[in-house]
Amino acid sequence: MGNEHDAWRRRRDEWLQYIEGVVKAIDAGRKIPLGPSAPPLIAPEEGLTKPGKVLYCAPHPDDEALSGALALRLRFDSGAQVTNVAITLGSDPAQRPRRLREVESACRAFGFSLVVPHHPEGFERVNETCRRENRDEWCEMVTALREIFDRELPDVVMTSHDQDFNTTHLGTHRLVMEALGEHLRRQRHDPVLLIETEFWHQIERPNLMLGLTPEFVAAQLVGVCEHGAEMRRNPYHLLHVCRLMDNVRRGSEVVGGQGAAAQPFVFAELYRASFVNGGTTTLAKSNNVIVEPNAKIDLSWLVSRLTS
Repeated sequence: MGNEHDAWRRRRDEWLQYIEGVVKAIDAGRKIPLGPSAPPLIAPEEGLTKPGKVLYCAPHPDDEALSGALALRLRFDSGAQVTNVAITLGSDPAQRPRRLREVESACRAFGFSLVVPHHPEGFERVNETCRRENRDEWCEMVTALREIFDRELPDVVMTSHDQDFNTTHLGTHRLVMEALGEHLRRQRHDPVLLIETEFWHQIERPNLMLGLTPEFVAAQLVGVCEHGAEMRRNPYHLLHVCRLMDNVRRGSEVVGGQGAAAQPFVFAELYRASFVNGGTTTLAKSNNVIVEPNAKIDLSWLVSRLTS
């Protein structure tokens, strides 16, 4: 006669096998080399080129890789031009040459252009304390970034959202919004699509859920892992897929509507999309844009979805 607890133990063991499989997959990722790679990894050229200029304003090197799925999808799907503006190269001056090499290598692997303000150092002290207490220094950074916007004339600007925890992420959001507002007031009348990203703190009300295929996530990790020393310090790359999987759980209802059915794909990134025109920021009209992983997207298609 079997023990009354046998069925429970068998079911526990089934789940244990599943969990051990996840742990083994993460351990397998530890064996994949980290960059910068030699010879360099060069992204393949895309045959299709449609209009679209994306500027990703990254608080730190590696943010463009970890949170930049939309920029990479636009490049891979439609040949959009993507430029990573490395707002800072980190807070430690001794590490900046290393971090510059890594972000150069990551951008090469993605097919992104790279702009480093005040090359080769990046901006210093991009935070609320500088904004509040060192106005001259802050205004110089706003002007320098505005000049980059003037030169690049982006259709899309991506940057961290206004509650993303890290002081440089918060400061970068402020800096981008001020510089972009000045750019639009001085140079243009047409609005720019603003895409706010999340990493350290979830966006409270995301309105864009971008599904991702396994093949795409693998390509994304190629660039992520060119930030080799950062991944050794904190293995963001090994848990990246887990974060994208949790985004499907959250985004299915937060973007799709409370009580909505779970989306059938496995990986997603969440964003907040709005339009900036001069000093005015307006959320996209639609609050439930869900992009299928296999959809071929371009900028005009995305804008039409966000404004319908």
